[in-house]
Amino acid sequence: MKRDLQRFQNQVFDVLVLGGGVSGASIAWDAVLRGFSVALIERADFGHATSASTSKLIHGGLRYLAQGDIPVVRESLRERRYLEINMPHQVFPMPFLMPFYDFTPTPRWMLGIGLTLYDALAWDRNYIDDPDKHLDGKRWLTREKALQIEPGLNPNGLRGAYHYYDALNRHPNRSNLEYVLSAAERGAQVANYVGCSDFIVEETASGKKVSGVIAEDRISGKQFPIRSRVTINATGPWGDMVLAKLHRNPEHKLVRSKGIHLLFPRFHKNATIGIETRDKHHIFLIPWGKYSLLGTTDTEYKGDPDDLSVTRDDAETFLKQYNDYFPQKKVLGDVVNSYAGLRPLVAESSVTSTYKASRRHEIVYHKKTENVDGLVSVFGGKWTTSRALAEQTIDLVERKFGFPRRRSVSHKTPVVGGAVGSRLATFIAEAHARWDKVFAPQLIEHLIEIYGALYERVLDYVIKDKSLLRPIENEYPFIFAEICYAVDHEMALTLSDFMKRRCGLGNMGYVSDSALAAVASLMGDLLRWDSTRRREEIAEFKKSRSIIG
Repeated sequence: MKRDLQRFQNQVFDVLVLGGGVSGASIAWDAVLRGFSVALIERADFGHATSASTSKLIHGGLRYLAQGDIPVVRESLRERRYLEINMPHQVFPMPFLMPFYDFTPTPRWMLGIGLTLYDALAWDRNYIDDPDKHLDGKRWLTREKALQIEPGLNPNGLRGAYHYYDALNRHPNRSNLEYVLSAAERGAQVANYVGCSDFIVEETASGKKVSGVIAEDRISGKQFPIRSRVTINATGPWGDMVLAKLHRNPEHKLVRSKGIHLLFPRFHKNATIGIETRDKHHIFLIPWGKYSLLGTTDTEYKGDPDDLSVTRDDAETFLKQYNDYFPQKKVLGDVVNSYAGLRPLVAESSVTSTYKASRRHEIVYHKKTENVDGLVSVFGGKWTTSRALAEQTIDLVERKFGFPRRRSVSHKTPVVGGAVGSRLATFIAEAHARWDKVFAPQLIEHLIEIYGALYERVLDYVIKDKSLLRPIENEYPFIFAEICYAVDHEMALTLSDFMKRRCGLGNMGYVSDSALAAVASLMGDLLRWDSTRRREEIAEFKKSRSIIG
């Protein structure tokens, strides 16, 4: 995957996708699989915002059942299975514990019915060739059994717990990127750090027609046209702001919901704990590698999406809520990393709380709503259902714009890193048999976890230059070869691109100054940064992990 902006100017694309988060990336993937010529641009880095700032869960949305949103739950549960199949190195079964306390506002019988319905809606959950991806149904645990499975539960007032399964997305930053990489390998033209400066609009006898955009390379500042038959606005929390380039007061408005996450050294066991609070919200404590991930808040955000951060007030308020329900008390100094994301929710006048707002997506055909041809927008939705959103979007494009009708195959096509065969464990065993006499088994495990079927592309760098086998940070398995691979083949242009959205080391706990300096040094050599730029990259990365205020 090479960043070649000239190639965007050499043709009229069938589809131009604005936005490289999971919605836009999924749309590009579905479209290119159907034979469309596709371009995708992203104003920052792929998945830099909401799509990489998740709770790392792939789930049906159990609480949406209480809102009566059964279609969203069914769609999510179906998509959960597709993700297990097509991203097997990233998506894994995750046990959940839902403790039931004296104060739990939802009656136990109602929770039981809800989970029974949840299982019923996931009737096809084990239609997967890999038995390691199969999910058991719900069961009730006694108080004693629940504490045995998770001694970290607060025993006071505990009546028992429901045990059920959803799925973990180990590295949503990589999963998002896999859609982009996969689309690029099938012929899509993709580029990060290219924004939409304006739409190319033609006046026709029947109204306006969008025939592409004036793009801006945010590296050089140069502008250039990208022409397309259809332009798809998939810019997430920026969706209505992008439309404002076309209309001063766009008809479609978004509500932005802020969610923060706090990371701690691991202090609970191997199940996600989901507690229903006294005011009928939920707190999740998620096991993620060596860490316990606390998520998430759900509050309306009215500021500029570019200014999003975790504030001290955010963190302290969330910690106070956590401390009300968990016995292992935490303070701000215990937090080793934090991040925030924005959920782009479709505005509904009848909904007064972002927590209660639907996670349905909306696909807008602007010819129908505003008499603007050539433009489609997607709003709302969630990570789990992004592929379904993509399929429905390209179905609409085929219907409305005269393209041949071709059935979507993205539900049964593994991404490039997911092409590991019918069982991941077999692929891993074969990799060990091939490489364990040459490299440490832990390295092979790590590279498959991050890169899946592409892991040998990283090893190729080490074979050519043994110095690239050095660990970036002694506590972790990441190696310098990954930096070269990310710059050469994954369009990593900044330190944060590599640390947070390519290898993912920057999403973990403490990273030493010496490690950051070493990464900036090698990236700087590859990308020709001067000493000032190297210092700026380190400062920007540190700022992105900080609690502000």
